[in-house]
Parts: sequence; C-alpha cells; structure tokens
Amino acid sequence: MITSLDNKTVKNLTKLHQKKYREDCFLVLDDETLKEAHAHDRLIRLVYSDELPFPFEDTLQVSEEVMRKISKKEDQKYLGVSRMIKESDHYGKRVILLDELQDPLNIGRIMEAAVLFGFDSLILSPNCADIYNEKCLSNSRGAIYSLNICHRDLSEEIKKLQQNGYKVYATGLRNETRMFNEIEASDKMAFVLGNEGSGVREEIMDLSDEIVKIDMRNIDSLNVAMAAAIIMYHFSI
Repeated sequence: MITSLDNKTVKNLTKLHQKKYREDCFLVLDDETLKEAHAHDRLIRLVYSDELPFPFEDTLQVSEEVMRKISKKEDQKYLGVSRMIKESDHYGKRVILLDELQDPLNIGRIMEAAVLFGFDSLILSPNCADIYNEKCLSNSRGAIYSLNICHRDLSEEIKKLQQNGYKVYATGLRNETRMFNEIEASDKMAFVLGNEGSGVREEIMDLSDEIVKIDMRNIDSLNVAMAAAIIMYHFSI
C-alpha cells in the first residue's frame, strides 16, 4: 500500500487532472465510465483505498489520504487509469460537429445522446472543452468509448464530408434558415452545433449545405446539449 503523498506514482497520477500531462492516458473517477473502460479493454490500472469494484490484473492500493490527493475528492474509494480513445476517419452515417463548445458538461451530455440515438461520430473543433474533463466523462456515462471522437479543423472537415456524400446542416438564424423537421432524412447526415453563447461561426455556416433551427415556444434559446438531443432523436437510425 502506498501511504506517502510524495510518492512519484502518486504525483504522476495527480497530474493527469491537467490536460498538458496526459500523453496517452487519463483518470476515470465515476463508476459508469470505469465499467465501460473495462468493458472496452481501455482500462490500464485500478487504484483503490478500500476494496476493488471488480477483479483486475493491474491494481494499486493507496491510503485514504493518498486517494483524496489523487482524486481531489473526499469520498472516492477507487478510480481508474484509461487509455485515450483512438480517432478514425470512418465516420459512419450520422455525425455531430461541435464548434467551439466551452462547457464540458454539455459535451458529455451530447456524447451520451449520440450513443443513445445511433450517431456514429463526434467531431470537435480544436478549441472545444476537454473531453477528458471529469464533468464531461461523468455526464457522458461511458459514451466516450462507443463513439468515434475526433478533433479536427471544421472548415476542412465539412468539405471532406461533403465530398464523401454527406449533407451538412448548421444550426443558426439566417433569412434562409429552415425548421430542422422540414429536412428530409438522407443516408449520410452531419449537424453542426455551436458555442453556448455565440453559436456556430459565420464561416462554418457559409460552408454548410443548409441552416436549420428548432421551433421553440415560450423561450428564446435552448441549451446546446438539449438541441443536439432533439436533432439526433429526430434523425436517429
């Protein structure tokens, strides 16, 4: 059992809270993501202070004080170290693109909805919030392991999608905006959702095939994760 707060392994694990120290792995603190990491063979190590949540080959027992330091939580009993996900150019038939989203909670909820409604890929602009943030992971409920998630330049990615037969729809308000439920479903579809405050960038809307919106009553705006879920449900396959 490791009891020293100055132990090198403890220090290295604690650093994984920060994006700059994650080269090929990240911390998993919530139960559902931990179970999914194990099920998808992405779990590297289990760290525990009391008892193991399930049998695993590579384990590390630490004191409660050390666990508090690593997890930055008072009541954490165990956590995992997971391999990072792999990006793929095989996008499937349904794609969500996220343009400069800053709230990791929103991204996590969009991940969960994407898996729930049969979307295959999630493409994020380079400056979106960290997908390995604890809030994102816990709200994705393990969906991070069931999606193809990529970080790409959206301008280039939209052109690439269109060349490969995808219809790309951006959410936004313009004179030519149509209600999203007026759009006829097609074989390959991609939807762009934008920043929580400023929405989809103008240059990204310019590249999209059409601009769409959700009909709303009694409210002026809709949370981006909720909007994504509505669109994905409507066009689920």
